[in-house]
Amino acid sequence: MLIKKKVDIEEILDNFSAVANWDALGEKYYIVFADNKRTGQWTLMNYVNNHFSVHGLGENYVDDNETFFEARDKVVSFLWENRSGFNAAVKQMESI
Repeated sequence: MLIKKKVDIEEILDNFSAVANWDALGEKYYIVFADNKRTGQWTLMNYVNNHFSVHGLGENYVDDNETFFEARDKVVSFLWENRSGFNAAVKQMESI
């Protein structure tokens, strides 16, 4: 599932487990992809209660905590802004 249009993001969020890895300890699905603006990586997470969060990590920075999205449209905007990194990660996972 690649992001070509904003409507694609809704399908991805509804079926996040199809593109993400499972963390049994944290009870969440997650996907790691490039943070092209800060030259690092994002981890987008979806907990079993269907709350999404994000955490950034790079060579010269680390976010103190996860940032939880208050509304679904904020997750959509985040993924739209970072679709190139997300798509590259999905393509890499599909090739394995």
